Amino acid sequence: MRKRRYASFLLAAVLLLAGCGGGERQTEGPVLWFCADGEHGPALAPQPYEGETTVEVMLSALLAGPAGEELRSPFPRGVTVRQCGWDEERPGVLLVDLSEQYGALADISLSLADYSIVLTLSQAEGVEGVEITAGGRKVSYRSHQLLSAGEAVLWDELADAES
Repeated sequence: MRKRRYASFLLAAVLLLAGCGGGERQTEGPVLWFCADGEHGPALAPQPYEGETTVEVMLSALLAGPAGEELRSPFPRGVTVRQCGWDEERPGVLLVDLSEQYGALADISLSLADYSIVLTLSQAEGVEGVEITAGGRKVSYRSHQLLSAGEAVLWDELADAES
């Protein structure tokens, strides 16, 4: 069973990396990150955001879903924030506890949802890492619990070089 979970996580990571590519690209102003429905385009894409850049407000806007039809929410219906706050023992670490529905995600769906949250909230002042739980429990499918925006590979530098 452990090998199966590891293989599923590895596959999800490879797909996320293949879909998102490499490197960092600058965006103007804060953005919310949602799933993009492109066959070979990025798995996650930004949507401009003009609200407050506090973690609570940005997380609410993200869970409300995208404004346009070209993006889709990576979250199961009915997901709500149970708790959101700073870890007192680890400066820069934000603890986000979502409702139980989030715990139903696995594999690439979990990776996309996780990094939608991490990339969005990392734009708020002081956020260096995010730890996400569902119904107060850690999601066992992850290889590690503390996630950071620097781990996400968002654009394919090779594809950009060929263009």
